[in-house]
Amino acid sequence: MKFVKTQNSAQWCNLYSNESKYNIGIRNSRYKLAIYSYIAITVSLIMLVIFSYHYVIAQTIAVTSLMALSLFLAIDNDYPFSTHMTLTAAGGLSFDNDKDSYQLLATSRLGFIGCWLVMVKNEPKPYRQPSFRQSSGKQLFIFRDSVSDQDFSRLARVIQQLDKAD
Repeated sequence: MKFVKTQNSAQWCNLYSNESKYNIGIRNSRYKLAIYSYIAITVSLIMLVIFSYHYVIAQTIAVTSLMALSLFLAIDNDYPFSTHMTLTAAGGLSFDNDKDSYQLLATSRLGFIGCWLVMVKNEPKPYRQPSFRQSSGKQLFIFRDSVSDQDFSRLARVIQQLDKAD
């Protein structure tokens, strides 16, 4: 039996050499609104206590607002997607409303409330000049409720792989 090498026998491996890409939809976050509300309520309560010494009123406002914020956060985030981004397994990012593509850096971090993305713009190598602006990169914070659980897990996995690679 004689094996003949044809062009088709080498093409099957090209299917798996392509990098997997994920389309991630980003919504407006409720956590952002809750954090801003919490700061405004805290400042208002501090001013109330400092200038009027009405502790019972301040406690009532604090308890009521904490209950309202917790009920607000318990509702599912079903806002429509405000933007989409494409994430590759190697940390490449491209946004639907931006013609540029970016590369995630290992300085990107995860937290319990979201992830902090640090990225630099992908440019052709001959034109890349080191500068302070490029080394700091573009930064973006994505709240955990802005993406689906599956998309957040994918994003977390890519960030952790970048951190291990460095």
